[in-house]
Amino acid sequence: MTIVSETINTQTREGQERLKELGIKPIPEPDDVTRPYWDAARSHELHIRKCLDCSKMQHPPRPACPSCGSEKHEWVKVSGDGVVYTFIIDYRLMVPGFDKPYVVAQVNPVEAQDDTVRVVTNVIDCPIESVYIGMPVEVVFEDVSDAVTLPQFRPRTA
Repeated sequence: MTIVSETINTQTREGQERLKELGIKPIPEPDDVTRPYWDAARSHELHIRKCLDCSKMQHPPRPACPSCGSEKHEWVKVSGDGVVYTFIIDYRLMVPGFDKPYVVAQVNPVEAQDDTVRVVTNVIDCPIESVYIGMPVEVVFEDVSDAVTLPQFRPRTA
C-alpha cells in the first residue's frame, strides 16, 4: 500500500491533473460564507441562504445579497425537492476520480422565488440519457467522509 503525503493545490490545472492521476475526487473546502451549507449537508439537510432585507434566496451563497446588496441573511431549511434547470454530461471525465460519464446539473429548489437559485450537483440513480431540463428531482446525501457530505439529486420518486 502506498500512502501519498503531498500537498496538492486543487485550484490549479496541475493539481487537478495530479488528483486525476491518483484517482481522487476533489472535495469541497468550505469557507466562512459556505460553511453553514456544508454543515447542514453533514446533518443530511439542504439549507439555502435567504436575505433578511428583501427575502430573496441565493445560491450559491455570496457575502452580500445579489438583489439588494444586504449582508444580513439567514440559512433556511428547504425540502430538497427541485427541478433540473440545466445540465451537462461529462464524457471527457474532466474532474478527477470519475471513471464513467456523469451528469453535472444546476437544480432550482422548489422553494426559490426564481430560477437564479441554483445548486450545482450531480444527478444520480438515473441513466444519463434520461436526464432532462425541467426534470423533478429530490436531494440525497453522500457521506464522503466524517467531515464532508455531498448533496446529490435523483429523480423524484413521489
